[in-house]
Amino acid sequence: MDNNITINDNMPSNEDRTMALLSHLSLILGGILLPLIIWATQKDKSKFVRFHSLQSIFFHLSIAAVIIFFVIFFAVIFFASGLGMSNLNSSGNSELPAFFIILIIAFYAFIILLVLGAIAYSIYLALKAYKGERIKVFFIGNIIYKKVYGQS
Repeated sequence: MDNNITINDNMPSNEDRTMALLSHLSLILGGILLPLIIWATQKDKSKFVRFHSLQSIFFHLSIAAVIIFFVIFFAVIFFASGLGMSNLNSSGNSELPAFFIILIIAFYAFIILLVLGAIAYSIYLALKAYKGERIKVFFIGNIIYKKVYGQS
């Protein structure tokens, strides 16, 4: 499966490539609002911009969903482990606070790595879009490509 599709016979204009670049860089520049505005204003003018802005919107939503999932997951672990805290502390066992510290460090490390990875991937997508490439984001790229261009 080829995630990188380049169609040279229909090279997007410089303005279209800039809009696509800004859509992907919106993860750094201002969040999901920027690709939503770009999509709303450019969707009928350029398939290239529509394709990249939709990918950016869904990439934002997927990153947010993953972060929310892990926040809930770690909160459940944190509170489930905290239920037995009074029993363990009364017996003199001090392993539970170390577990909490490790859990908090792991949680923050994971979130930081996830955000840095998303930013790096957004920069990569932005550079590819500025070159005029129709690169597909994992999982959602094929669906959006078929909706926008009507082909696979």
